Amino acid sequence: MTLKELTLRSFRNYTDNTFEFSDKINVLYGHNGAGKTNILEAIYMLGNGVSFKTRLDREIIQNGQDNYFIRGVFREDDLVYDTNIEIIYQKKQKKVFIDKKEIQARKNFIGRILYVIFLPNDTELVTDEPQLRRDYFNMIISTISAEYLKAIIEYNKILKMRNSMINSKPNEAFIYNEKIANLAIYISSINKQYSKILEDKMNEIYKEIFNKDNPYTIKYNSTIEDIQTESEYIKKLENTLKEQIKLRTTYFGIHRADYQFFYKDSLSKKFSSQGEKRMFTLIMKLATEKIFSEYRKKIPILLIDDAMLELDNYRRDSILEYIKTLGQVFITVTEKEKVKNFESGKIFDIANL
Repeated sequence: MTLKELTLRSFRNYTDNTFEFSDKINVLYGHNGAGKTNILEAIYMLGNGVSFKTRLDREIIQNGQDNYFIRGVFREDDLVYDTNIEIIYQKKQKKVFIDKKEIQARKNFIGRILYVIFLPNDTELVTDEPQLRRDYFNMIISTISAEYLKAIIEYNKILKMRNSMINSKPNEAFIYNEKIANLAIYISSINKQYSKILEDKMNEIYKEIFNKDNPYTIKYNSTIEDIQTESEYIKKLENTLKEQIKLRTTYFGIHRADYQFFYKDSLSKKFSSQGEKRMFTLIMKLATEKIFSEYRKKIPILLIDDAMLELDNYRRDSILEYIKTLGQVFITVTEKEKVKNFESGKIFDIANL
């Protein structure tokens, strides 16, 4: 999958610009604040519907305007025709169109365009709250499995209704027990499976790049490890109802799950250096690219926003050489000498567009 052309109107600092891209390396060069990351943001939105910077569309609009427009022309690997995706925001409403047909639900849009994005704050996946890790794994699995995406949406809906019942009519909360148990057992088993898949791919890629064996381990903690069946789950929901009422919530379950990341058998969150955490997330993103390629049979687009910080020259150059062997890449750089690493690609001097 490749992005052939991108058009931006009243989007951030772009008034009316159209870019034609290489199907391999695209280097966005310029000083901080020139608008490099804004291009990555627009591409991300074409595959996800929302920005990685903000949830407020009004913050995306160019100063002095009241709307924005994004269009991407994509060529999918197995098709001979192009796919046009447009996002139009006007009159405080956002609409998404694929080949001029409006998409009514975001769930019908996610996963159509495959991408993997590298951001400077990616180390938060290692260091910050479990919700970030849950969201990341949900993204990976939902991109591959529509059944899983449906299950996650339904689980969150039922959990919300059950928690509301606990606070209003707690003796009737049981009506949701069977369904939430069924979904939780399924979601937990799939997450365990993909934790192992991601771990194996990370070690495979690390060996390919650095010729060293298996430094990474991922452990999934669902908070229901002692439960094997739906009946056991329902029994725990029933037996702990008093505690749930006291806490005013369903206090255990896959919505409280976490993932522990290990580097050379040490918990990365506590014991890894900043450079090791950066390396962990970079390798994890590359493993995600590999998983998407193999399971979806489509090569994702890579978006790389100054994500090589804290790495020494050897590790940074080794990863960049590996990235060159993959699909279409968009990478931002601020130092002109780094452009030389991509002389075979298409270079955009953002400050002089």
